[in-house]
Amino acid sequence: MVEMGKYDNHLLEDYTEEEFKQMDTFIDHDRDMTFSYAAVKQLEGKYLVQNRVTGEIYESAQFLYILVAACLFSNYPRETRLQYVKRFYDAVSTFKISLPTPIMSGVRTPTRQFSSCVLIECGDSLDSINATSSAIVKYVSQRAGIGINAGRIRALGSPIRGGEAFHTGCIPFYKHFQTAVKSCSQGGVRGGAATLFYPMWHLEVESLLVLKNNRGVEGNRVRHMDYGVQINKLMYTRLLKGEDITLFSPSDVPGLYDAFFADQEEFERLYTKYEKDDSIRKQRVKAVELFSLMMQERASTGRIYIQNVTTAIPIARLIRPSRQCVSLTCAWR
Repeated sequence: MVEMGKYDNHLLEDYTEEEFKQMDTFIDHDRDMTFSYAAVKQLEGKYLVQNRVTGEIYESAQFLYILVAACLFSNYPRETRLQYVKRFYDAVSTFKISLPTPIMSGVRTPTRQFSSCVLIECGDSLDSINATSSAIVKYVSQRAGIGINAGRIRALGSPIRGGEAFHTGCIPFYKHFQTAVKSCSQGGVRGGAATLFYPMWHLEVESLLVLKNNRGVEGNRVRHMDYGVQINKLMYTRLLKGEDITLFSPSDVPGLYDAFFADQEEFERLYTKYEKDDSIRKQRVKAVELFSLMMQERASTGRIYIQNVTTAIPIARLIRPSRQCVSLTCAWR
């Protein structure tokens, strides 16, 4: 199977023949009989190593489980790693642990995709936007789900090069990302998928919140991605107090976007400062109206998520977006 290019060559480099013989004793092929018909078809369609053109399948479920375990623990100490391999194999093959699709279908193959989701940070320059698109295509083809942090892109009408041109806004670039996501399948397993994140105080937020609904026309909708709206304590406090939320283009308010994720006290100081600065383009919206719009769209589409960025959990490195599945909605720093 390694010579055929179906299994990763690292398996032969990482393990000895004796270790493979020992792993062979771990396998219980009778566990294949515990699958329902639907589960067998799911394995056949998504997870088993195969030629997706001819439909030829090269392994059974138990080989999938033992080789995923072998790959995941290959760098553990030689004296103990087979114990971990056996325990992991027993857990996944008896359904005590559930694995994500990219791990099930990609680990043990030459693709070597160990990340089920990838977070991509997008800047406000064309170079960064194009690099984001390139990274999306690469990682979707490697079976990963995508989380895109695109809230730094400036708002519609913002000046470019001191007014030489004006900006077309977020929506055309979100369409660009959507095209990248859908240009590849996840290694032939399923279509590409992404969740894109932006802050609630972005000047275009009212247009962004409706991107997924069935109203409007193709020109102002980007329906084939999911979205995450980033809020913090200040936004929620203003809702509770019945106050306004002021919307800005990130390009017009230096330091505000970075402080939004890194330092909540600094964010509030800058936010109130920029609210009082009449030279900065802004829009005031009642907090209850903005939150109501967000919840209406969330209820009607089911695929608009809310990410709390309040810095309650200290970690060494700042992580701005959540991931495609948005199963992690806690604070990130």
